[in-house]
Amino acid sequence: MPEDLIEDSVMPTEEITSETSSSEPASSPEDEFARAMQEMSAEDLERATRTVRKGQMVRGIVVHVDESGVLVDIGTKSEGIIPPDEITRRPNQPLEEVVQVGQEIDVVVLKPETEDGQVVLSKKLADSRVAWDRLEKALQHNETIEGTVIERVKGGLMVDVGVRGFVPASQVGLSRTPLPDSVLEKYVGQTIPLKVLEVDRKQKRVVLSNRRAEEERREQERAQAFASIQEGQVLEGKVRRIVDYGAFVDLGGVDGLLHISEMSWKRIKHPSDVLREGERVRVQVLRVDPASRKVSLGMKQLIPDPWLDVEKQYQVGQVVTGRVARLAPFGAIVDLPGDLEATIPLSELSTRRVRNAAEVVQEGQEVEALVVQINPTEHRMVLSIRRLQKQREEQEHQQLMERYSSSSGSRGFTIGEVVGRDFGLETEENEPSSNTAGEEQASAE
Repeated sequence: MPEDLIEDSVMPTEEITSETSSSEPASSPEDEFARAMQEMSAEDLERATRTVRKGQMVRGIVVHVDESGVLVDIGTKSEGIIPPDEITRRPNQPLEEVVQVGQEIDVVVLKPETEDGQVVLSKKLADSRVAWDRLEKALQHNETIEGTVIERVKGGLMVDVGVRGFVPASQVGLSRTPLPDSVLEKYVGQTIPLKVLEVDRKQKRVVLSNRRAEEERREQERAQAFASIQEGQVLEGKVRRIVDYGAFVDLGGVDGLLHISEMSWKRIKHPSDVLREGERVRVQVLRVDPASRKVSLGMKQLIPDPWLDVEKQYQVGQVVTGRVARLAPFGAIVDLPGDLEATIPLSELSTRRVRNAAEVVQEGQEVEALVVQINPTEHRMVLSIRRLQKQREEQEHQQLMERYSSSSGSRGFTIGEVVGRDFGLETEENEPSSNTAGEEQASAE
């Protein structure tokens, strides 16, 4: 074929392309939407297609807070807004105290979409739903929750537990009797532990107990403290209550009994003589009973036992001075130096017969007595006033005999002479008789 014919039969490329493209049909809106959807990321696609319904509870992230409300990203194409009156149930509470930017919160959809394309949300309603669910669960599983006391009302306290709840006065504190209004008033503003007694979502009624929560807490503390207590430990505690037979000492959740006999090496008339309620004391654990959770304590074990060295301080036959601590049917108890005490039996109080110790001595009186018995093992020492008196009488008599014996020369004296001279008297032997006097007179004449 001639070259000029070949050139004529070949059309320019641009013209072919132009004619081809102009012959294709134009794209429809559906095609454009599909193409746009393909170009969107998976996240953007989800946002564009996600819808919410009225009453649905969703979770979102706070992106902005101002006086006009709170903007929340809930994963839809536009952010949701929480109006100021749907943020909290507490009036006049600053929004910044309730939510902060970046915080994740639960919200309930009030309006799926407004004319402006925004979703209207409520945090207050979501908090209420969560609170009711939590209260029902706490009631079912006997869980402890916390609530803030809003106000004191007639018969008890109103608390905020996500919803308004009521705590009867008899359920406040550990006391089983209702607390007076003056005491209840002090709870306002405090956050307290609570047990749920009753939940009625339909009636919007919640009854709670602070006492049961405190009892459970104390029992847990008791169990933990008891598990850590071992015999021989030296602990510090607070005297909680004094009774006739001893004192109860709080060891931090566990009360131990400090018996009166374990307070001192000496006998004590009453625990209040050495202890005061509220006083802090050091005690030693003597016994622990896991079955009954009883702990026996001692205080005298922390000071040296004076009876171990009693025989170094006192010996039988020694004269001692003490103060009468108390009187007993069997005699008198005397306090001695060295944190010791001794007994003077009735039969040893006097040389005469005594039926009652009060006939001879009184409490607080200082007495001298003779040590007649020492038994360190039994912590017992016996004194005698009677034997000391007899001993001194015998010593005085012996001294008297020795004095007159040394002054009489070779001639002996009778007991009567000694006694007579001692009291300024003379015997008949020493007085001149009437006959002798007459003879001497006659001779003189």
